[in-house]
Amino acid sequence: MKNWYFADSIVNQTSLKKAACRLLAVFALASMLTTQNCSYDVVAEPLEYRSATEVALSWNRLALNLERHTLGYRPPVSARMYAYIEMSAYEASLPGLQDYLSLETYLSGYKRPNVAFGDGQFNLPASLNAAYAQILRQFFPTAPDNLRQQIELLEKRNAQIFLKKTTATGTEESAVFGKTVANTVWAWSKTDREGHEGHLYNYDHGYVPPVCTGCWQPTGEHPSPALLPYWGRVRSFIVDSNDIRYKHPLDYEETPGSGFYTEAMEVYSLSKPLSRENQWIAEFWSDDLPGLTLSPSGRWISITNQALEKARPPFPLLIETYLKTALALCDAGIIVWKGKYTFNIERPETYIRAQINPDWKALHDTPSFPAYPSGHAAFGAAAAEVLTDALGRKFQLTDRTHEKRPEFASTPRSYGSFTEMAQENAASRVLLGVHYRMDCEEGVRLGKIIGQKLVNLPLKRKEAAVLKR
Repeated sequence: MKNWYFADSIVNQTSLKKAACRLLAVFALASMLTTQNCSYDVVAEPLEYRSATEVALSWNRLALNLERHTLGYRPPVSARMYAYIEMSAYEASLPGLQDYLSLETYLSGYKRPNVAFGDGQFNLPASLNAAYAQILRQFFPTAPDNLRQQIELLEKRNAQIFLKKTTATGTEESAVFGKTVANTVWAWSKTDREGHEGHLYNYDHGYVPPVCTGCWQPTGEHPSPALLPYWGRVRSFIVDSNDIRYKHPLDYEETPGSGFYTEAMEVYSLSKPLSRENQWIAEFWSDDLPGLTLSPSGRWISITNQALEKARPPFPLLIETYLKTALALCDAGIIVWKGKYTFNIERPETYIRAQINPDWKALHDTPSFPAYPSGHAAFGAAAAEVLTDALGRKFQLTDRTHEKRPEFASTPRSYGSFTEMAQENAASRVLLGVHYRMDCEEGVRLGKIIGQKLVNLPLKRKEAAVLKR
């Protein structure tokens, strides 16, 4: 894969065409992650763990199809959904995971079901399978009927497979436990009034965007109302938005050569025209086209699936990675959306059409919410932190999320690290024409902070004990 670069500093107008050919190596991601590669001891994992790994992978693949084809699952809503799904799976696995702590240790108001299993009486795959099935039923009552049926079919298929591979008792009781855990997590979700069932109320028709020079307003021939203007109030898991300090965006200016003007000129110049490589990058990461692609948070669950499928880490690490990745995505969505509606920065398309070229259009439709900071950039950076910690600083992966899709540039791309993926994901938003560079830089910065907080979340009793000393 070719490397591509943005200029190291803001370019002036006379050098913009040259900058367009170099592209922006940016976002200070190259040195972000320092975790060394993981290597797993070659030991025979218990059969129950191997079966549970297959169960988790199968359900996360189905979750992506459900998200893609169900109305209302936009970026932060999807991120929240994945967090509750992976929380259910993790909590349902705990009787089979010695030394791991329940999230009730960290989450106010959540209490795990108090069920004790005797020696040899807990069947991990049965509990995990039932938990995934039940929580997905809860989150996707409005999914197309054929996909709702897939939940029932996968639950039965998994049960048939692992029952053939184990002689363990307690299968039925374990499945009941897994379902109970999912129902308990769902009940806790209901106590988050701002976020619960967010897929049912994406747009707030009563929200009136602030009117000021440079403030975001709905754009396009058929402008949509603001998407989730109050999502910043949603309950986070680990990272509270009140503990995050946002970097203030550049002041709005219309003078040629000013910082804001030059950021817009950078977007404009890169589009005139996009090289084949840059269009491939832009479309390859252009998630959040409802019905056509996953959400950008779902994209990183897809990447997680592919990475875990390749690495095959021990089951405890696999389920921990799913959990921490999903929690990072959820908290990133909340924090970014709070920032968006705090700063209310208009999109490049609005600025460029008013100040540079009235006929200009972004490569894809401009999203119906403010620009700063970038959600794509934050989701990618947050997930990359968790995945790097779990699987290593140098991890070769070919992303096949959109393989063989004919509607856009979907040919798989190969990467040498999650950092590289997050870097390209962030910068693709500038190439697509829907973000300024400053949006993406701030998104990456926030995502890194959030991801590191999840990396450092002590889920093992020994880790927690050390922190209490």
